[in-house]
Amino acid sequence: MEVTAISVQNALDKEFLHMDYNETTHWLYTRWMGDVTLEDVKKGGEEILKQVQVHSCAKVLNDNRDVTGSWDEANDWIQQDWMPRMIAAGLRKFAHIISPDIFAAMSVEEMATRASGYEMRIFEDIGEAKAWLRS
Repeated sequence: MEVTAISVQNALDKEFLHMDYNETTHWLYTRWMGDVTLEDVKKGGEEILKQVQVHSCAKVLNDNRDVTGSWDEANDWIQQDWMPRMIAAGLRKFAHIISPDIFAAMSVEEMATRASGYEMRIFEDIGEAKAWLRS
């Protein structure tokens, strides 16, 4: 089993995104951490897009359990810029594990209302998210 791991740091050189691509499951696992800014979302999003393109990956397991605070200011960019490029790169299923932080949770719930051109589901449990991606 080959796993490719990538770490993305913010302007303060602190890791805010960790990614693993696993050839066995053929999905990209992304784990976001801490307070993420619009700049962080854009930087991380571009790195995720690169990995989706490199691996011809149709599924993303997006883990926000360690995210704190709101990032809803990024939702316009996600919907209008990033997600169309993700879909063009082959994305079909996007499983999002929600943060227990109420503001982070509200951000993803607002993002989910904009989902179009791909399947997106929100989960509290990583096992359920993985099962859905396998289906």
